[in-house]
Amino acid sequence: MKLILPDLKYKTILVVGDIMLDRYFHGSINKISSEADAPVIKIKNINYIPGGAANVAMNIASIGANVKLFGLLGIDYAANIIKNKLKKNHVDYNFIQSIKFKTIIKTRVLSLNKQLIRLDCEKKYKNIHYNNLLLENIRKIISNINIIVFSDYNKGTLCNIQSMIKLANLSKIPVIIDPKGKNYEKYSGATLLTPNLTEFELVVGKCNSEKELVNKGLNLILRYNINSLLVTRSEHGMSLIQKNKKPIHFKSQANQVLDVTGAGDTVIGVLSAFLVQDKISLEDSCFLSNMAASIAVSKFGTATVSFDELKNLIKENFDKHQ
Repeated sequence: MKLILPDLKYKTILVVGDIMLDRYFHGSINKISSEADAPVIKIKNINYIPGGAANVAMNIASIGANVKLFGLLGIDYAANIIKNKLKKNHVDYNFIQSIKFKTIIKTRVLSLNKQLIRLDCEKKYKNIHYNNLLLENIRKIISNINIIVFSDYNKGTLCNIQSMIKLANLSKIPVIIDPKGKNYEKYSGATLLTPNLTEFELVVGKCNSEKELVNKGLNLILRYNINSLLVTRSEHGMSLIQKNKKPIHFKSQANQVLDVTGAGDTVIGVLSAFLVQDKISLEDSCFLSNMAASIAVSKFGTATVSFDELKNLIKENFDKHQ
């Protein structure tokens, strides 16, 4: 398969969703604590990476596309780190911030690149006033947006997502959603959902074959008026299910898997960056996002994929089949 990758800078993608900070403590185990039967980690360095919807936006910017990021943040040091990192990576953002919020932080402690523990500091946002402000901010710029990505981690930012989908549909703007939880009714009217297999089976039940996966996917599409489903299946690749079309199963392109953290963010980010282009089909966009995911999982931690990395991998893949 040969694809000519387009210049991505002429379209704009809006990402809306739950934003968090991924914090990595890297160190080595040098003894067992005298206080308890637990290892003592001597911390050598700390890395901070924007996570959740911010990681989706970072992936879109890394691939060379224009991106805007909307969401809710606290007024704290974690929010400042996120904003500084986004600026450095060319992500245009507009956050609603309040002292009533506390920015979500996920802390991972690692030794020799092995995760020992993850510590989550989070609290759901439940203030409908701020969610309505978020909806109004989307309304203000929607005429300048070409596609909307909703990154749902079930932290409360998208508690009125159905109103946002209706607004996008009225403006004839495609909607891609990385879903969470069992309630897919709130995603009715979406253009494309990108659940992983575990999330998908949580809604439809266990799938013992690709045929069963496709049939249950089609039922879900019809039930909730969704155009398409892209089910990511880890080492088994991903499956694209559409109304009135044959399903397409993409094989995983990963040669090595170091860390799957944020791989779904890479998939939806890269997919949206290409899908919004005039001459790139949904099928080709899925193919490209599958290639990008294979790069992301070969890196440790929350990672992004560059345009050149993707282009080089596609060239290698094409040359192999000549």
